[in-house]
Amino acid sequence: MKAVIIDDEFWTRDSIKRLADWESFGIDLVEEAEEGMSGLRIIDEIHPEIVITDMRMRGMDGVELLQRLTDEYPFIRKIVISGFDDFVYTKQAILSKVDEYILKPVQKDELNKALEKATSELRIAKGLHSAQPLDKDVMNVFTEFKEQISWYFQELQAEAVRERFATLETLLRSHASVTPGLYHLLYRHFMLLLDELSSKAGIDSSAAMYAQTETFFVTDFTPPSEWIGRLSSSYLAVLERTIQERRSKTRIDIEQIRRFIDRDFAEPITLESIAGLYFVSKEHLSRTFKQVTGTTVMDYIVTKRIGEANRLLQQSSASIKGAAEAVGYSDLTYFHRIFKKIMGITPAQARREISDDK
Repeated sequence: MKAVIIDDEFWTRDSIKRLADWESFGIDLVEEAEEGMSGLRIIDEIHPEIVITDMRMRGMDGVELLQRLTDEYPFIRKIVISGFDDFVYTKQAILSKVDEYILKPVQKDELNKALEKATSELRIAKGLHSAQPLDKDVMNVFTEFKEQISWYFQELQAEAVRERFATLETLLRSHASVTPGLYHLLYRHFMLLLDELSSKAGIDSSAAMYAQTETFFVTDFTPPSEWIGRLSSSYLAVLERTIQERRSKTRIDIEQIRRFIDRDFAEPITLESIAGLYFVSKEHLSRTFKQVTGTTVMDYIVTKRIGEANRLLQQSSASIKGAAEAVGYSDLTYFHRIFKKIMGITPAQARREISDDK
């Protein structure tokens, strides 16, 4: 990668060159210019990925330079360094979508953090990360963590969710090197999962999470403790909101419970577990559910399971064992008995019916 530093003060340019950890970010060419016009000539010549510029300079100043860069070089990452905390400059920096606005004197950590963000976004934009497929074993472990956290979240087990994220952090920290883009990918996937879980729970995740979590950018250099900590805090915040809302309800929302069963009937749910999720006694839940639906909770669950198993047997090539396991039954003898009780025929007869129709 290439970078251009534009500032009319030599000591500032020299300071930036010394403070930046260019090599670690893959920047192997750094050019300098004293003002905007000469800076543009260098930019046109070497086509840099990053421009670091002052705002107040003789000749073409930073405001005009940023406007030109936005119009003519929209893919260049822009870092502004200025000694003037002026609204006009800040506004133009926002309009020009600069990556960072840093005040002088330049601090090493702040400068390198800005470069880290810019170079990581450049790599992702160029597809360097996507060009390196993730290891199959890594993806299997990641999928397992997602499933576990999703289950514990829906069971409102906050401590278990916290523990899973802590374990994920320990696992990632134990690896000396990771696939480029892995941290960013995991973070975005877990954020998408949280949105999905929040929607199912009827919670506005953006209102429950920390404001900066949604827009937080994770790079290969972001410590796992930082981004996993944000994830864990966000999940727990939404969980707490979910628990509070369910506890505050004075009446049971049977339609919400029915939707929950319709979605998760294949899971090992029971009358007790549902009552616990909605903070009501199982006696009250059982009585109210039957009053509204005309059937018991467990009969409703069993009917949903057998109905889905029958659909699988008649509309797909699923085996009897496969259909049973798909709806939550591991005991085939019990499955055969309950299937015949509900449907009036055996699973094998259900499969033959579709074969005869063909």
